[in-house]
Amino acid sequence: MIERFVALQGRTWLIRPRPEVRKDELPNHVTLELVTDNETRVVSCRREEWEIDTPDLAALLARSVASGASRSVASPRAAAGSDPGDQSSGA
Repeated sequence: MIERFVALQGRTWLIRPRPEVRKDELPNHVTLELVTDNETRVVSCRREEWEIDTPDLAALLARSVASGASRSVASPRAAAGSDPGDQSSGA
């Protein structure tokens, strides 16, 4: 297992492969978990993107989603209009 520590976006991330990969993607993909103090993100990529000396870690982070999230499904909070990331209320 390849693990890497890297500083991106002002934070230190631990990036490691997860054992879960879709069955049809097992031979050619890897699912990566990106972990920092208060955030866990996940990205799937081709093995040749990850298993090289200098993978583009910033690009992998940019493509990642919050662990447990889906790109096509809004979180219940966002759907209800109470997204904690929304700072427009001035509070």
